[in-house]
Amino acid sequence: MRARNHRRINPIDDSLMLKIAPEDQERGWQLAQSHSNAIARYHGYLNWLSVKTVLPWLEEWAAEENLPRPAIWPGEERVPSVLELVHNGTAIQVGNRRLILIPSDEMEPELFTVPQEWVDNPSWMGDYYLAVTVSVEGEEDDCWMKVWGFATHRQVKNRGNYDANHRSYSLALAELTRDLTVMEIALGLQVREVVKPLPQLSETEVKQWLEQLGDASVYSPRLQLQVPFEKWAALLSDDRLRQHLCDRRMGKLAAEVENTSPVKLREWLENVLDSGKNALEDGWQQFEWLVSPAEPSAVRGKSEVVDAIAPVIRLLQPKELEQTRRHAAGVLGELGVGNPEAIDALTQLLHTAREEETRWQAALSLGKISPGHPQAGIRKARYLDFGLQLEGHSIALIVAIMPRNDNRLGVFLQVQPIAGRKLPPYLKLSLLSESGETKKEVESRSDEEGKGKDNLIQLRFSPPSGTRFKVRVSVNEVSATEEFIA
Repeated sequence: MRARNHRRINPIDDSLMLKIAPEDQERGWQLAQSHSNAIARYHGYLNWLSVKTVLPWLEEWAAEENLPRPAIWPGEERVPSVLELVHNGTAIQVGNRRLILIPSDEMEPELFTVPQEWVDNPSWMGDYYLAVTVSVEGEEDDCWMKVWGFATHRQVKNRGNYDANHRSYSLALAELTRDLTVMEIALGLQVREVVKPLPQLSETEVKQWLEQLGDASVYSPRLQLQVPFEKWAALLSDDRLRQHLCDRRMGKLAAEVENTSPVKLREWLENVLDSGKNALEDGWQQFEWLVSPAEPSAVRGKSEVVDAIAPVIRLLQPKELEQTRRHAAGVLGELGVGNPEAIDALTQLLHTAREEETRWQAALSLGKISPGHPQAGIRKARYLDFGLQLEGHSIALIVAIMPRNDNRLGVFLQVQPIAGRKLPPYLKLSLLSESGETKKEVESRSDEEGKGKDNLIQLRFSPPSGTRFKVRVSVNEVSATEEFIA
């Protein structure tokens, strides 16, 4: 690479050093402020400086070699979404070759670390990976960047040390090729290793991960190891999905997020025995899995459980206080799986309960211990994502249903925190008609200090079979709406 403008040679190791323009520093810092956390902002700043500084030098070199003009990949306007989610690495396309800049602020780095997204994603991987140091600690007109050398994709993939927890490959800096002219000579060679193609994502997976990983309180979505890397990479590779996920994390949500496909509630009852659908369907999960995950408990023998059921059943008798009966029904939902006496007792309670809350508890417990019972209820929850609007609160919309004898469906709506905190104040739960008319509405309250006061808000109603309705949860002029068919 013979271009010499903007270049000076380090007399110690003959490495490439380029001066960083003050206007690029100012512009880069402004752009970096849009990211959702401090780490993303800082790395966004370093990446902007490195690519804007090296690009003029690459353009000179490409012109001398009659190569296509270098361009930022996948486009300058799309780089922020990449850096928000991956944090490090900027690609430059030169014809059919791709260079990946990996900047850091280490003055004497020992390792060259490349995020896995740039190595194992077939649509993102590069040909050459350049280790870069960016120095911005001096005066504005004395900031610089240094290119230590490069490694090929094949070298990073085959010789790099893979760290599964950090999803990265690392090489000792000494293993890099310092002379950049070697990269010019190798331009016509095959330097990429073969990597596996990415899988197709289902609609359910996309919805679930956009909601979970779009929460800005999830500090580094790329390191959420419950999402397999191949699925994570497939999500990133879709420009539309990547931008949508980025917008969620940056708080750039649309004023109204509405799922267009209505949820058919009676299918929840019909599919309760289908473990696949009961586990997760279009983002809806079993209530206990999302809102109150199971905690370790002492293991009881079968005979011990059976012995405990009888005294609990006696607490369901009409002579007992209604609160006692309701609590006992909840206990049976944990102990009485498959037990015929417990099933009969809860079925009887559905007809003798004096209060609606007791009837609901009996139906939901019956659904736990006897899935598919004609009088059993079911309860599901869905994570709601309002980005930065909730200031760290994570909330869920809970929908419980139970069959009735009058061709109606009992519907119980609730909004409550996922992590046990109070709801933010002034959050509204609204029941709407099919046309959008508000039928019922409840709002969370504020305490004397302006903080949330309520553990939950709820509504209950019984629509006729086939009724279409909507449920809206809203706060700070942002809302999420779900449509249902009873």
